[in-house]
Amino acid sequence: MTFLLWLVERSRWCITGVVLAVLASTQASAVADDKAAAETLIKDFLLSWQSGDDEAFARSLHPDVLFAYPGGRFDYDELVAMFSAYQQEKQDIKIYFADYFISDGKTHVTAYQFAATDRESQQRFAVGTGVVCEIKDGKIVLFKEYWDSQLAPMQKAGELPLEEGEVHPWPSSVWLRPDTID
Repeated sequence: MTFLLWLVERSRWCITGVVLAVLASTQASAVADDKAAAETLIKDFLLSWQSGDDEAFARSLHPDVLFAYPGGRFDYDELVAMFSAYQQEKQDIKIYFADYFISDGKTHVTAYQFAATDRESQQRFAVGTGVVCEIKDGKIVLFKEYWDSQLAPMQKAGELPLEEGEVHPWPSSVWLRPDTID
């Protein structure tokens, strides 16, 4: 009888271990699925700038979205209006993605380069942008961009190279040195 009790007790621990392993695997799979879904949503949102698809753009946004960037913040209506205006002011918009996407399940971080030609001046620019994003109910509720607001004007003035297609915060061919930083 003692052996039988020992065997039952061991079996319970083994079954518990298997159940915990399955749950952990399922949870890890759900986190991976959530990360993949977040990455797809964010990339589709960014690609809508390139395609000009205003329906896809609006569909990816939560009604309570906050879009923040150096120099401004937009709510849903302001962001949709800005998207429409940008489509009228710019042409040949191209989005280039970094080769990483970081997520802790709540906050998602990536980088991309936004390149476009100004319709009026016909000058092209390409700006690397860091992004911090949150998602609620399957839609983007927070989108914060971090970029150097002087980059595009300096490219348009011929002071910095374009380096389109390279996702960096600053052109990689330009070395920042103490004598060039004020």
